[in-house]
Amino acid sequence: MTLVIVCDTGPLLHLSEAGAIHLLSLAGEILISPLVATEFEENSQGWNPPQWVKIVDLDKSARQKAEKWTNAGPIDSGEAEAIGLALQVNADWLLTDDAKARQLAESTGLEVHGSVGILLWSVAVGNIPDKALAFNLLNNLANSSLWISEQVIQEGRKAIDTLFE
Repeated sequence: MTLVIVCDTGPLLHLSEAGAIHLLSLAGEILISPLVATEFEENSQGWNPPQWVKIVDLDKSARQKAEKWTNAGPIDSGEAEAIGLALQVNADWLLTDDAKARQLAESTGLEVHGSVGILLWSVAVGNIPDKALAFNLLNNLANSSLWISEQVIQEGRKAIDTLFE
């Protein structure tokens, strides 16, 4: 069974910067909204989303929800569209690195993961077969535009150690 995954701009950008965007293609079918595609292109020094990423338009209901969330102020329009699209397609996962978007998405019943979660999932399922590579990718994420606390980095290292035991 292939997972249906809707991605916000953050994980696309951060995993690209870390040299780990290929991990998304191994996770499942990756869908993004047109606005997320535009945000990625604007923030990634002109890179386009990989060819295996599918751009999907929001239907009227999802667009109205996204506009409501954006107007209410807790999240930006790209994050709101990603959540709306995830609900529209009944996604298995939503990927976002934004805490407020995560909270909102979880309140709607979505399963939410971030860039570090994708890295750890990839280790757990064997898509990253080498411990040194896993640590390198975690360090790359820590040095990307993603803000990660030192505690999360340490917990990620411990999780990688455990997964390779």
